[in-house]
Amino acid sequence: MPRRIAVMGVCAPERRAYAERIAVALGRPLHLLRTADLRSAHALPHPRPRMNEDPAVVDLSADVDLIHALVARGGAEVDAVCIVDARHMIGDLLDDAPLVPSARAGDPRADIGARARQAALALELATRIVWVNWELVPTAALAVQMSLASHLNPTATVRLSRDPLGDLQSPATHDGELLERAGWVRALNDDHDPYMRDNRVATIRYDQVRPFHAGRLSTALDQLDDGAAGRLVRSAGFCRLASRPGILARWEHVGSAMWIEPLGADDGRMGLGQELVFTGLDLSAPRLAHILDRAALTDDELAAGPAAWASFDDPLPAWPANAPSIPDAGD
Repeated sequence: MPRRIAVMGVCAPERRAYAERIAVALGRPLHLLRTADLRSAHALPHPRPRMNEDPAVVDLSADVDLIHALVARGGAEVDAVCIVDARHMIGDLLDDAPLVPSARAGDPRADIGARARQAALALELATRIVWVNWELVPTAALAVQMSLASHLNPTATVRLSRDPLGDLQSPATHDGELLERAGWVRALNDDHDPYMRDNRVATIRYDQVRPFHAGRLSTALDQLDDGAAGRLVRSAGFCRLASRPGILARWEHVGSAMWIEPLGADDGRMGLGQELVFTGLDLSAPRLAHILDRAALTDDELAAGPAAWASFDDPLPAWPANAPSIPDAGD
């Protein structure tokens, strides 16, 4: 079993205990990787060791930048194991707590919902999703959890843990890029095929060629958070706001927390309007589309053009001063 093994998850005691069991079973050393370790390693340039030169099992602390940590250890070649405590998996994804309450202002780990964001990311980056304490949860609830995880990461092997060695011996996929494992990415690529399914769990793609009216989008988000289309757990994709024209934005939501952040100047080659994917429980695709469609520009608003859009109500959080700006016509 030559691959490097990284263990992830926001439930620290369960994650740590599982990492220790794997290390003992394989006779490998165990390393705890913290945010400070990543920063110091980034500051010291050194060649990445070959996969078989560093056999340690790595326990990724809950506040680590998971993408950076996995890339630093081999990217898609790493066996990334996400540990889920079955007693509160969905609660973790709906948690509005920060990841690090004491983090300084401006640190994304201090954001509302940052812990849920980390829980979702760990699921989306995993090669294996392993449940512990599953014996304490009813079968129907486990089926929902496993289906939800499979929707969030259709490429991952999902398993109720009985023995860590057995968990690692089950087949797992290491093809493609890390970020292409996420269910929302695969749905946008028309390649979303979850291995585990349950009637309560659904993933819905939403496309809309018109930009959103930010004021009405804010109202729509409140309605969705109140359950008007079912229990949304995770949504992500790309969006455009009429009052901030020329900018492609990243849409990211977990539980009750929402981030709409600028990605770059939109020169028209990155598509039009909204390209979003929603995953949740008991979702209604017609209600979801109706709520979001009402937030899109009307015929008259669209015809008025960007000069008029600048005057629209926009209660969404302001973007940083260094956010991308609209490119000049001559650029």
